[in-house]
Amino acid sequence: MTLRPIRTEAEYEDAHAEIATLWGAEQGTEDGDRLDVLLILVEDYERKNHPVPTPDPIEAIKIIMEDRGLTKMDLIPAIGSRSKVSEVMSKKRPLSLAMIRALHEQFKIPAEILIQDPFICLDEPEKTAWSKFPLKEIISRGWAKARKTKDHAEEIVREFFSNAGLSQEEACNACFRSGVRRNSKTDILAQQAWLIGARIEAAHINLTHAYHPDNFDETAMRELVRLSAHLHGPLKAQEYLAKKGIRLVAVRHFKRTYVDGAVFWLRHMEPVIALTLRHDRLDNFWFTLLHECSHLVRGHLEDITDCIIDDLDLEAQDIKEKEADTLARDIEIPTNVWMESDAKKKRSKIAARELARALEIHPAIVAGRIRYHTKNYKILAQEIGTREVRKHFWTST
Repeated sequence: MTLRPIRTEAEYEDAHAEIATLWGAEQGTEDGDRLDVLLILVEDYERKNHPVPTPDPIEAIKIIMEDRGLTKMDLIPAIGSRSKVSEVMSKKRPLSLAMIRALHEQFKIPAEILIQDPFICLDEPEKTAWSKFPLKEIISRGWAKARKTKDHAEEIVREFFSNAGLSQEEACNACFRSGVRRNSKTDILAQQAWLIGARIEAAHINLTHAYHPDNFDETAMRELVRLSAHLHGPLKAQEYLAKKGIRLVAVRHFKRTYVDGAVFWLRHMEPVIALTLRHDRLDNFWFTLLHECSHLVRGHLEDITDCIIDDLDLEAQDIKEKEADTLARDIEIPTNVWMESDAKKKRSKIAARELARALEIHPAIVAGRIRYHTKNYKILAQEIGTREVRKHFWTST
């Protein structure tokens, strides 16, 4: 693309795609200079068109707890008692001035975040910020009937919740018990709407078999990744998982959500894997899919209300994310095979294809591993299956 100010969402998406291709380019080179300019143009567009909302106080506390390995017990000195901590974290009790002061002093959470009125929907309808949901996108995706968003925000969102089979309380908590691999720029309500929409889409998939953890393990994951060699591999994966009792859906991401994938329960023992396909590449599709499968296989969803939402552009920080990354990579290419392979040593197209043939997987997976291993995202750009995923799920990409 010609470098010029970004004026449309299509140009914004194209710029992001090119940034992903150029990422890792050396400074001072032609590619490095182009990358720097693109980043400036994207930042300018986001500042004007995607203003970042101030994080919700409770969400900010949860992120800090996850980052520092804290538990609710660690919050007692600042909040007052175990019951108060529970009520505050479930948004049934507002933060008092004393709590805000203590949290600020003990955990260095900015006071301006703690003192704001929460904009996440609450149990009390009169306090719910209905208009802050992405109403137009909810309607355009068929998740609620068309109405004037200005006058019917509450009606639209309530119908949206109902179509997902959720009460207001369930919907408002839908994405709070989640992992920490989340971009700090995330619009929490947009992310929440995406997750609830994924529930609606998942409910449309009929399963022929019930899910049982014993029937979905590392062996099943290795069978799954070998489907990548098929011409219609992504759809084959959806069919294979359905036979294992797992719903796989592809749901376009919302603005300011920075989500690659998520895994959660639709109902008891009915897991859903939802992918955004925001990076329309085969190597990214298969790694993201296997990463979410790894959360299931490792038992990371411990409760029916748990969900894990991943921005895989971010480095894994907590144990669960590191475990999922490690297992996904080993399922794609066993570690011992990778260490001895010509693909690791020669980093060439021919070596990538030879290893892929030996493992019965798509060459894009090996090419993606080489790019990740070398941190050189300029090489093998023609081998990673760009624009080869969305077309399987959506008629318009």
